[in-house]
Amino acid sequence: MKALTTFASAVVLAATLAVSAVPAHATVFADFTPDTNANDYKWVNNGALDTGTGGHFFSITNVAQTTAHGVATHFSFLDPTLSALAFIPATFTIDATVASGNPATNLGPLYTRTNLTGNFSFIYTGATINNYLGSGINLVHNSNLLSGVFTDAWIQGAGGSGSTNLAIGNGGSASYNSDYEQFANLANNSEEFAFNLLSVTPNFGAKPGAAMTHFVSNGGGNFSFQGVPEPATWGLMIMGFGGVGALVRNNRRRMAVATA
Repeated sequence: MKALTTFASAVVLAATLAVSAVPAHATVFADFTPDTNANDYKWVNNGALDTGTGGHFFSITNVAQTTAHGVATHFSFLDPTLSALAFIPATFTIDATVASGNPATNLGPLYTRTNLTGNFSFIYTGATINNYLGSGINLVHNSNLLSGVFTDAWIQGAGGSGSTNLAIGNGGSASYNSDYEQFANLANNSEEFAFNLLSVTPNFGAKPGAAMTHFVSNGGGNFSFQGVPEPATWGLMIMGFGGVGALVRNNRRRMAVATA
């Protein structure tokens, strides 16, 4: 009985090591906030009177615009190695489309629009400053703070609030680039993001068999990726499971002797 108790304790220990070693959730490494509460997103259904089954999602500076425009924002890196680059001025642009043949879904008050594919960027608009705030980072005018391309993002919401988001669990994918963030330990195909859609006007909706009806909204957002365990952490996991293996073998020997 003592051997079995020891074995069970070791299993729990190894499981605990494994759980603590593998990241439980994605790490948010950057976020942004628009400079005003004006509308900065627009969705346009690609059919007359919102009867189309696709559409266009893009950044705007006024509601009359029909193509993507750069929006004044402030951008922050949350990665501790880049924490000096916090709330710095940037121009944000997003431009994405949904091909025809993709009607929205409606579950109760929740509307969902999938298959959104496109790109985004944040370009630094301030002056070039060497050794910014003593961080050793040279912040360069018109440099790429963060940009990316993505496929199968979702627009989702109810009433007047929601998000444009990409989650790997929903089948989406993204690829990031930056002149500053090195994406150390980034797990392959783990990039995610969420753009907040606030004060959606008119509220989320869709005609039967059609994509979402047109809307404008305001909001910031954040970006994340999943990390991979450090080599030392993998070593702990291997040691933990190796210990379990040894205990299993010893327990089998004891049981064999006891029954002999």
